[in-house]
Amino acid sequence: MANLNLRLPDDLHAVAVTEAEASHTSLNSAICDALRDWVAMRALSRKEDLILDQVMREDADLLALIRESE
Repeated sequence: MANLNLRLPDDLHAVAVTEAEASHTSLNSAICDALRDWVAMRALSRKEDLILDQVMREDADLLALIRESE
């Protein structure tokens, strides 16, 4: 397991500690969970971008309908 020194603004640290305690978890676990969620969201976003790129290449009419609905 890797060790990491993390510098947090004092206000963020205080809120994170309070929230971790309220969840009956350690600050380390809360940070790991948050980072895990961030990594998963980034991966999903990249996958969505790839799908949209494919749609743009393969079906311009569908893309136009999607854009109209926004």
